[in-house]
Amino acid sequence: MADRADGGSDSRGDGHVGGVAHRGRRGCWIAAAVLVAPGACVSSAAPPSDQSPGSEEYLYVWTTDSDSVDLNFMVVLDADPDSEGYGQVVSTLAVPTEGVTRGHHTEHTMPSGNVPLFANDFGTGETYLIDLSDPAAPALATSFTEAGPLAAPHSFERLENLDVLATFQTEGKANHAAGGIARLSAEGEMLAWGSAAAGGTDVRPYSLAPVPDLDRVVTGSADMRGEVDRRVIQIWRMSDLQLLHTLELPPEWGRAAEPRLLSDGETVLVSTFSCALLRVEGLISDAPSVSRVWDFGGSSCALPIVAGDFWIQAVPEVNGLVTLDVSDPANPVEVARLSLGDDDWPHWISPSPDERRVVVTGYAGTRHRVLIVDFDPETGALGLDSAFTSAGTDRPGVSFVRDAWPHGASGPGDPHGAVFSRD
Repeated sequence: MADRADGGSDSRGDGHVGGVAHRGRRGCWIAAAVLVAPGACVSSAAPPSDQSPGSEEYLYVWTTDSDSVDLNFMVVLDADPDSEGYGQVVSTLAVPTEGVTRGHHTEHTMPSGNVPLFANDFGTGETYLIDLSDPAAPALATSFTEAGPLAAPHSFERLENLDVLATFQTEGKANHAAGGIARLSAEGEMLAWGSAAAGGTDVRPYSLAPVPDLDRVVTGSADMRGEVDRRVIQIWRMSDLQLLHTLELPPEWGRAAEPRLLSDGETVLVSTFSCALLRVEGLISDAPSVSRVWDFGGSSCALPIVAGDFWIQAVPEVNGLVTLDVSDPANPVEVARLSLGDDDWPHWISPSPDERRVVVTGYAGTRHRVLIVDFDPETGALGLDSAFTSAGTDRPGVSFVRDAWPHGASGPGDPHGAVFSRD
């Protein structure tokens, strides 16, 4: 099942601002373009708890209370290796949510321009915009559940002008129709959208890779609810979000998960949940195609990172990460691998601004931990940062198994989307 997905109730209101439904806590409606003062309709961030003087780098970790019925919260961790509080919790922002919660994807990297960070709860279908203008004290800016007719947002990619391209799994509230992609303003207002339905096909867009130089967007397809099994890659025109091509994949290649644009600005590779790596060929031609260029082995491979000429992949089969040299995209070469621990199941990874560190969250032994992996951008080598850990634990990684947080006693947390602050 895609992304370890399970069902979730869909709780949303019926008001719209600029084509996007917005809802604050317990029915408090929020205008899309207005930042809400901390504490209005949401639990505001608690005062910093363990922050050490001089901290200059942070990790923002989007987290769900482990019973999945209480709330989502953003955890701010000290990510400055030179800080005395390295790895400690600085503050939290609790965002109480009605319905079955499942804190899921954030953006993959921190946006520039001091705009809010997008963070999604797939269980309720609500996406929150987190104001990080005070880096140590996040606040809720606004939220949305729909873009025009599209619902169940999943992944986000920030564009150069700070607009956001987002995948939406469905059209309408139920999981009965193909979804699409939308272009959103930095404040979450819907600007344009396109449908993934092609010739009556029932596609659930998963993640995406914009290709600005070629006026294209590439999307994968995997139903988070596990009800629709369509194995396709879709190609869109970026300027107007018109769907151009739907490319069927052989069943053994698996569901297309995460497309990424390589450093040449033109080549897109796509990871699958069956751990194949696919190359999209002829992206701007009238007859694009897909070839398989690598197999990581096993199943449930999830997020990758592109760093220079390297592709870093979360691979559960090796309980860790694998680095490929993709300078020749048709012929990748493995250059490094790192096993995190025998019971670790890495899923989410994202890079630091200098691409020398990678944050990791996941399932199984990684379910309640956040890890940092060091990355050598010259060789592709990987190494576990053993200094990033919690006091009293016997393994690397900051533990989210704790009775209380700065926002209160909500118990253990399940981290998912995680991003480093910008320089």
